[in-house]
Amino acid sequence: MKPNHSENFPSVRLTAGMYALSKLSAAGLTFTLLGLISLAAPDAAAGWLASPAYNVYSYALTVSLLADGLLRLTGTRSRAFLLIIYVLAGFGAGLWLAHDQGSGWAANASTGIAVLLLFRLNQLAGEHIPELLPMFALFVPLLCLLL
Repeated sequence: MKPNHSENFPSVRLTAGMYALSKLSAAGLTFTLLGLISLAAPDAAAGWLASPAYNVYSYALTVSLLADGLLRLTGTRSRAFLLIIYVLAGFGAGLWLAHDQGSGWAANASTGIAVLLLFRLNQLAGEHIPELLPMFALFVPLLCLLL
C-alpha cells in the first residue's frame, strides 16, 4: 500500500480559508473599534472615522492584503521588516483615503498608519483567540449591513 504523504501537510484550501477568515475577522474587529471611537467622539468623525465600515473594508483590508503579499514575496520573517511594511502600507492607505475624500493628507496618512497597525494587532488576536474569528468575520459585517 502506498503511504499518503499529504497527511503531514495542511490543505492549501484550509490554509487559504483560515487566512481569509483571519483577515475578515481583523477587519470586523477594527471596524468595531473605530465605530466605538467615532461614537465616543462624534466631533472627530472625519477621515477614517467618517465611515468606519467602508474605510476599513475598502482601504485597510485591501492594503493589508498587499502588505502581506509583499511580505510573502520577500520571504523575510523579521518583525522589524513586518512593522516597516505595515507602517508604509498604512501611510499609503491614508494617502489613498485622503485622495478619494479630498481631505488633508497628513492627518489621514498618520491615522492610516495607526489603523493598519491596529488591523495587524487584531489579526494576531484572531490567530491567538480563534473564537473571535467567526464572530467578527461573519456577524459584524452582517450587522453592518442591517444597520
